[in-house]
Amino acid sequence: MGNGDRDIFSFSGTVTAVLLLLAFMGLSYSAALQKSPTFDEPLHLYAGYSHLRWGDFRVNPEHPPLAKILAALPLLATGVDASSITARERDRVQVKKRYGWNLADRFFLANARTPGFIAYPKLVMICLAAGLGILVFLCARDLYGELAALAALSLYCLDPNITAHSSIIHTDVPFALFFFAGTYAFWRASCRLTWPNLLGTALCFALAAVTKFSFLVILPVWALLGVVLALSPQPQYSEITSPRVLTSAWHKIALVLAAVALAVFAAYGAIWAVHGLRFDAVGGQTGRLRIGLLATEESWLGTVALLNARYLLIPEAWLYGLLDATRRFDRPSYLLGAVSEHGSWLYFPVAFLVKTPVPVLAAIAISVVLSPFRRLRPSRDDLFLLIPALVFFSAAAGSKLNIGLRHILPVYPFLFVFLGGRVAVLWSCGSRWARWALLFLAAWLLAGWVKTYPDYLAFFNELAGGPRNGSRYLVDSNLDWGQDLPGLKRWMDEHKARKIELAYFGTVNPAAYGIDATPLPGSLVFSPWSGNAASEPADYVAISATFLAGLYLPKDFYAGYRAEAPVASIGHSILIFRKK
Repeated sequence: MGNGDRDIFSFSGTVTAVLLLLAFMGLSYSAALQKSPTFDEPLHLYAGYSHLRWGDFRVNPEHPPLAKILAALPLLATGVDASSITARERDRVQVKKRYGWNLADRFFLANARTPGFIAYPKLVMICLAAGLGILVFLCARDLYGELAALAALSLYCLDPNITAHSSIIHTDVPFALFFFAGTYAFWRASCRLTWPNLLGTALCFALAAVTKFSFLVILPVWALLGVVLALSPQPQYSEITSPRVLTSAWHKIALVLAAVALAVFAAYGAIWAVHGLRFDAVGGQTGRLRIGLLATEESWLGTVALLNARYLLIPEAWLYGLLDATRRFDRPSYLLGAVSEHGSWLYFPVAFLVKTPVPVLAAIAISVVLSPFRRLRPSRDDLFLLIPALVFFSAAAGSKLNIGLRHILPVYPFLFVFLGGRVAVLWSCGSRWARWALLFLAAWLLAGWVKTYPDYLAFFNELAGGPRNGSRYLVDSNLDWGQDLPGLKRWMDEHKARKIELAYFGTVNPAAYGIDATPLPGSLVFSPWSGNAASEPADYVAISATFLAGLYLPKDFYAGYRAEAPVASIGHSILIFRKK
């Protein structure tokens, strides 16, 4: 473990770190205000409000509730209108599969103009992302010193993918925060077992368990780290009962197992706590597993659900979400210009190569090439960073849930801290060429971050040809997630297009942005898009990049437009063509 005396934390270092975080938060927030909510955000926000206001966990159980609850907390103080959503209508969530989406649509339309309705929840998400940035800085400083900490924080703050997802009301960044924080605390506890380290490990694991079902990957990560520590000749220090030095592998493993056991126990308690210490997904359903009945489509899932209903082992909404997650891995995907009904293990390697900034890829390549040299040879502390990143990346690739780079976001904090350490070593070696090369990469990273504003979600690196060519490689939440309705409205106003035909990969009603649109095949319509049925015919067709690629459609309706040059590209996610 790094020593505190490796570097004296300077005032200038503090100022630089604060300025970086403020710039990151400012651009994230500013960019978010120029975009419409992405595909899942209205549902997540309504679900969080439903959890808080009515104690109803039937909406969106596919994701644990913590991130949604945190995002919806500001809504309790903003005077949102939910008067039209009655208890009877909420009960219909169980009868109709997509009824929760209908309620989310109505909730959004009723409150879209309420001050802070979307902005405040997004600000909560940005604060969580800033918290992850602070942890990246502290971890790098602890392991490698202040220069490494500033380098790691710069890599984090200037990554367009992190900026894009920092404001999105979803589980991805909050889970990355708790995964990184918990693994960092676990490593510290494994090296020096103290009450703060032990309790921090348990708390972060518990928070991860109520944020995203990917928390299960943490257990094999910690198991491998425990093996590394047990086999290491370096001693382990325990200060829980009395100062003691442990050198036996079995003693080290025993302490690791104790830490994991406490974390699992804390997670079990957190799952019950976040559901209000109630088994039922909604009050008044004791004795009957309502939401779990959906899991009887497959025998073993149904057996688990029914056993849980009999013995009340875990809240039914959380269990249903976990069981549902096990069935959702095999989904249609798009990779390198082709649609597949099944995912590919190549998806995330390709996504990483085309979505990660080139300066970061260059830093990785330099680290690999120079790894045989003594000062850059991986150490035990480096394994703490590399093992979680590799295990999580491998699990994601093996899952074949190929819908976006966001599913490997937890890899990046570990990678940034590791690269920060390498940057510090190269800078301190005294070579003029090394320093100029690092400065060049830093300037490139900063320029790319600024240039991408505000279209961070559509970022693709120069190797892929930039966002303009992104759809040749990936679509969905890598490029087009329904975020560009405001841009479409501006284009329509500038070109005096009063009406448009729209194939929209999103769930926000275009009417909320004053867009008079006729929905085309693929569009999800929960309420009428147009308030003027008698308006003139549309001269233009707008097609989301995801649908233009043919993904998620029963038939490739828009193949004829792929060979045509669009008259405009809105945020690289919506392509506009003249109507045929």
